[in-house]
Amino acid sequence: MMDLDLLNNLSTGVIFVDKNKEIKYVNKTAKDILNIKEGQSCKNLKMFDICKKCPIDYYNKHSTFPEFEDFNITLSCCSKKVCYSFKPVFENGEFAGIIEEIRDSTKVNQYIEIIKKEKEFSHLILDSVIDAIVVVDNQGKIINYNQNAKNLLCREVDIKGMNLSLLIKKDLKELPSSREDIIIETPAYGKIKVSAVFTRLKSGEGSIFSFYVVPDCMLSQEAASNKSRLITKSSLMVYVLDIAKTVADTTANVLLEGESGTGKNVLAKYIHNQSSRRDKPFVKINCAAIPDNLLESELFGYVKGAFTGAVKDKPGKVELADGGTLFLDEIGELPTYLQSKLLHLIQEKEFERLGDTKTKKVDVRIIAATNKDLSQLVKEGKFREDLYYRLKVISIKVPALRERKEDIPFLINYFIDLYSKQYNKHIKGISPEAVRLLLNYDYPGNIRELENIIERAVILAKGKFIEVSDLPDEIVYNTKILTQNDLDEEIDEKQKILRVLESVNWNKSKAAKILNIDRVTLWRKLKKYGLV
Repeated sequence: MMDLDLLNNLSTGVIFVDKNKEIKYVNKTAKDILNIKEGQSCKNLKMFDICKKCPIDYYNKHSTFPEFEDFNITLSCCSKKVCYSFKPVFENGEFAGIIEEIRDSTKVNQYIEIIKKEKEFSHLILDSVIDAIVVVDNQGKIINYNQNAKNLLCREVDIKGMNLSLLIKKDLKELPSSREDIIIETPAYGKIKVSAVFTRLKSGEGSIFSFYVVPDCMLSQEAASNKSRLITKSSLMVYVLDIAKTVADTTANVLLEGESGTGKNVLAKYIHNQSSRRDKPFVKINCAAIPDNLLESELFGYVKGAFTGAVKDKPGKVELADGGTLFLDEIGELPTYLQSKLLHLIQEKEFERLGDTKTKKVDVRIIAATNKDLSQLVKEGKFREDLYYRLKVISIKVPALRERKEDIPFLINYFIDLYSKQYNKHIKGISPEAVRLLLNYDYPGNIRELENIIERAVILAKGKFIEVSDLPDEIVYNTKILTQNDLDEEIDEKQKILRVLESVNWNKSKAAKILNIDRVTLWRKLKKYGLV
């Protein structure tokens, strides 16, 4: 017969309860945890969840035992947590009682809670960074990721357990160990250009794939306009793109408002390509680029003999856009007499060619764009109010480049690559000082102006990098003079004013603007310092 005192040396608590629910044996560990002793009845103790459905009562009723094993039980007698399990004991084939095993897991559970909090904290950090982060094991299976990675790779499903190489259509051996621009192909966005780095974990048990999309956004080239995807680092533009994507697959007319050069035409094409009309025509007409007397025939077409020179029938932009999207750029320039015809087209989905008596039905979705304040034109009687509200069922404001300067470095790199190839130059990049100047400029001409600046710089650059000397004077003078460090160094006001005047070839209006004073004040200071 084994000496039961040996059980007192176990770190596991052991309790034997007979079939009459009397505690017959408790080892030292169990006594320390539960504060019970032999001879007690367990009927009213109810220290474990299993006590609510007593296994002894259950056996007496069903001649079998319930399945039960728990690793996270809070005791009713105290705040301790324990692991608990039990086994039935039979003697000569007869049920004699149960042996219960318990182990204090309070510390373990505390550690688990700490790990949970650290894991939650890690996820918060991962989801707060702009980069998409994916952690894979040595076989390339995804074991962790942040929300940005899920959005870019496969938005619809949980990507944990998937093979990364299958998701990005690229062998993991091809991924760069130092940051580099590469092309990947994902289920969410198709082929995209990303700046990526693939790093082995120090433990050797996997790797981290970190990447962000290199924006090909808001460009003025037609080639870029044909892209169906717009990606940006700017929260303002992300909001704009979210709205555009939400309304894309509807028939609602859209009015794009914003300054010239912000890329409204690109956004219009993006909306078209995100819609179910993507396989139908996208037809653009610039209302400001065509003389008033020709605009009607361009829009609605004409029949033979409608006017001198009309030797045959010709369809207009409206007819060509049937089933697709009609993009009316610079809609604020549309003559008043044509506004009523456009309103009729929107309301009735029909039009007549110039010189024709037959009405034609057409299915077009209209996207209009303007750099003018149409509501002000309505007040001035230059734009029909009913047309205005028909066009702006959905109104989207495209932010100026100065409002989303975080996109500037990516656009600079894009234009450098574009024009380096076009002019057969081998420009590798741009100097930090030149970037600083470009970031400090406000771009009244927006992206179109930035594009022109970089094209010029690529042409003028003598080395492999664009330098400050390759930038236009308005960039260099504007930012150099407005730099706070430079202003602080100019303690003497006379010298500061003289320096500004020289930088703008003594243009007093420009100098006053740079110095942030009015012209009268500038004149007074010029007289004071004998500079006139």
